[in-house]
Amino acid sequence: MAIQATVETQGGLNATNAYLRIRSITVLKIVGGTDNNKWKLLYDVDAYINATVRNSDPEAKLHTSHAAKFSVTSDTEPSDPMNVAYANLKTQSTVSNVSDLV
Repeated sequence: MAIQATVETQGGLNATNAYLRIRSITVLKIVGGTDNNKWKLLYDVDAYINATVRNSDPEAKLHTSHAAKFSVTSDTEPSDPMNVAYANLKTQSTVSNVSDLV
C-alpha cells in the first residue's frame, strides 16, 4: 500500500507525484494524564521521487521537512492500524493532491 502526493522538501521545493509509504507503525495504550485509556498510533513515512526510484533504490529517500512522523489518538484500539495510518496521512496539511496507489 502507498499513496502518491505532493510534499515539500527540506529545500522548500514541492515534490509533485511523490511516492509515500508508511515504514513503521506503533500502537500504544495511554495510561494516565488527560488521554488516560486512549490509544495512540504512531507512524513513520518515507517519501521518494516516485515508485520506480523506491523500487530501484530504497535508500534514495526525499528529505521532507514535515511529512515524516505522525500520530493519531483515539478512544478505541485500531482494528487495522495500517488503514488508519494511511487515512490519517491523507488528511495531513503537509500532504496534498493525494491519490491511492495499488
